[in-house]
Amino acid sequence: MKVKTIVTGSFQENAYLIWEDGRESALIIDPGDEPKRLEEAIDDESLRLGAILVTHAHLDHVGAVAELQAWSGATVAFPAGEKESLAWLPESYRYFGMAVRPTPRVDRWFSAELTDLTDVLASEVLGGLGIAVLATPGHTPGGTSYRIGGHCFVGDTLFRGSVGRTDLPGGDWTVLQTSLRRLMRLPEETVIYPGHGETTTIGRELRSNPFISNLHAQDAIRA
Repeated sequence: MKVKTIVTGSFQENAYLIWEDGRESALIIDPGDEPKRLEEAIDDESLRLGAILVTHAHLDHVGAVAELQAWSGATVAFPAGEKESLAWLPESYRYFGMAVRPTPRVDRWFSAELTDLTDVLASEVLGGLGIAVLATPGHTPGGTSYRIGGHCFVGDTLFRGSVGRTDLPGGDWTVLQTSLRRLMRLPEETVIYPGHGETTTIGRELRSNPFISNLHAQDAIRA
């Protein structure tokens, strides 16, 4: 599997282009901004975009979805828990003083109970990749992570040395803690691809992330 990171927009958000070596079909996770740059990145690899996935519907993660969708004809899939966040997207642009971008047309809404993306999207659309779905709400109500083998794309749930904020509409710190515990049960060698900043691993965060250390301390006290 190959992963190409494209940092987009004023929020410096990580969009991830993913494909299986030797296949033409690719998918992209969280195309947040600069659709032309994303299109060029896809063309540079001689790929065809089959699917657009999002971890959550904040503007810095979905800003280029509609344009990429129109350009590529790719299938767009969103967590069902993000319907309200997506509906608020135009107001979100105005809140940040930004020009309103088109709201994506969602082809597939999937529930928080889904564990295998191939249950709702054809394998060829996903470029032959097996994708496990992990419900990781807290930063937003429907926050979702995607695990592909030893790689996990977590949006704004977890960062290198930090975690997602919960002071925006729909955020919930108690819920986020449950999601973080779920991620920490993944194998330590799992590579974490966050929505902003550098990649990390579960092992690194277990050893050095102060938020994770605090969770472990709380769990030890309760035990």
